Amino acid sequence: MNLTRKQFYEQYKDIFSWYDADGYACYDVLTVSPQIIEKVKQAAANVWPILLQAANIMRSLDTDTLLNFDYPAETLRLIKSSIQPPFIARCDFAINNDKVYLLECNAEVATFIAETFKINGIVANHFGKTDPNLKSELILQQQLNKYIELAAEYLNKSPQDCHIIFSALSQADEDIGTVEYLRSLCQYKSAYCPIEKITMDEQYVYDHIDRKVDIIYRLYPTEWMVEDKDPNLGVSLWDYLEPLVYDKKVALINPLSSFIIQNKALMALITELGLDNSLKNSQSGYSHFLPTFMKDSHISYPFVSKPTWGREGKEVEIFKSEISLINNPSPDYSHLYKVYQQYVDMPLIKMEEDTYTLQLSCFLINGIPEGVGARIGKDLITNTSKFLPIGY
Repeated sequence: MNLTRKQFYEQYKDIFSWYDADGYACYDVLTVSPQIIEKVKQAAANVWPILLQAANIMRSLDTDTLLNFDYPAETLRLIKSSIQPPFIARCDFAINNDKVYLLECNAEVATFIAETFKINGIVANHFGKTDPNLKSELILQQQLNKYIELAAEYLNKSPQDCHIIFSALSQADEDIGTVEYLRSLCQYKSAYCPIEKITMDEQYVYDHIDRKVDIIYRLYPTEWMVEDKDPNLGVSLWDYLEPLVYDKKVALINPLSSFIIQNKALMALITELGLDNSLKNSQSGYSHFLPTFMKDSHISYPFVSKPTWGREGKEVEIFKSEISLINNPSPDYSHLYKVYQQYVDMPLIKMEEDTYTLQLSCFLINGIPEGVGARIGKDLITNTSKFLPIGY
């Protein structure tokens, strides 16, 4: 049966409703080798202990240094005290001359989950290819429920006694779809709650029907939470949420430990630690990191400029000389500190008589490298880049 792209994806709109935004989902499969998939998964396994080690060092630094790394002052108490490990993170890689380089790690509010763990296999099978993530969804399900049990234990409760919500902005279809997909894998009773419907007082967090909340899986960044205010009262919601998290009255997934890793300034710290040999027993992993600095005077052309808390490629510039070649400006991120990372060429592929750059990503679920996906874009991978299913 010959289907158009729209006809094919319409069959799965209940779990992948955002497929058509800017022509996001490709109706094709990129053939990759098992060796490439294993190489990317091994790179993820190699970099993760270094990211965790650097995060622990970052956590130990004094207040002024943390502020210089662009961590919001309102988050420092939780950064210092957070003992929950991250649950899920997405590492984005460039493959260049058979080497795999980490571009960044989206450790706090990773998206691209449903595409990688569910849709990729559906499309690969449709085109007669083998899904490289064949067992990934089962591992994701097992590890999600394991983490919910850890979060409940953190609150000194059983998961059966916890009210669990999965939350995202009500107008963000991709975010809602992502948390609803994850919620479908949760074996414990849970509910979806729009992030803007969450309320709180000095004692508890409440969902949209005023039920007390214990665990929040949120697809919403901490730096946005810090800025949020009650639209009627004008009071900071973080002033209520932060003490509740600190006093273990509510648990966040991902926790604040992932917020430490989310900051691209951590890559600059890793460069600094590598240069003075503070990263011990990690040479195989360190080779995946690109030199990154907090000052452009410390790096030579070509390099990439990124905001510390930037997302979706916004406010990213590529400099091959004093004038940037590629610029994706955004007033939402222009005020943030910048990091400067060595530029590396990404693979080019041809599709539909056009040329795209290719980025491969691998998830880490409770530290397990599982789930490899591909996106393609023009020079930069941004929020308008495309999901390209992969298969053997």
